[in-house]
Amino acid sequence: MTTYRAAVVGCGWVSGEHIAAYKKHPQTEVAALVSLTVEEARRKAEEYGLNVPCYDSVEKMMQQEKPDIVSITSIPTMHVEHGLCAVEYGAQLVMEKPVALSREDLHRLTRSVTEHGTKSVVSFVLRWNPLFSIIRALLDDGAVGELFYGEVDYYHGIGPWYKQYEWNKTKAAGGNTLLSAGCHALDALVWFMGSPGHRSTRLCHPFEAGHLHGL
Repeated sequence: MTTYRAAVVGCGWVSGEHIAAYKKHPQTEVAALVSLTVEEARRKAEEYGLNVPCYDSVEKMMQQEKPDIVSITSIPTMHVEHGLCAVEYGAQLVMEKPVALSREDLHRLTRSVTEHGTKSVVSFVLRWNPLFSIIRALLDDGAVGELFYGEVDYYHGIGPWYKQYEWNKTKAAGGNTLLSAGCHALDALVWFMGSPGHRSTRLCHPFEAGHLHGL
């Protein structure tokens, strides 16, 4: 059985979910962590009981560790540059949303993914939520008939208690409420409203129906 080596770039709170998933899956292992400082990466490694190399440079990590998969869990302003580096060094890509904060940067990354034949996925985790699975199954079975209109509501009560609140609420780092969290609702709408049996598995970015390649 093949074991895939995964690196996690960005050591904020969401990185822990990626680390836990890689540790739990029988075919993956955490190979390296990257953060703004080596000390931050080491603290995250210690928190999750990892004895792995820690870096403050994505490029240096890619050169030395050559991971098969890279999770981009850094601050959104750094997503595209970190993603480009991982792709250019041959890794497959897991991206936290938002993929990018501008359409131009989204296109840069999408072109690189396409040119390198990279497998990639945007982390719209609600696709694996049991409620979403049930709705999808009912739609595929034709239980509600032919769809002609869809509407999605999404509530995300972000406040000072939220660990990334200070930067997430700003336009410069968080973009806007749609990019930060409402994109989950848009992705749900795109997924549910496709034709039965042919609903797109593409993970929609809120700028447009453009996307990275589905894993």
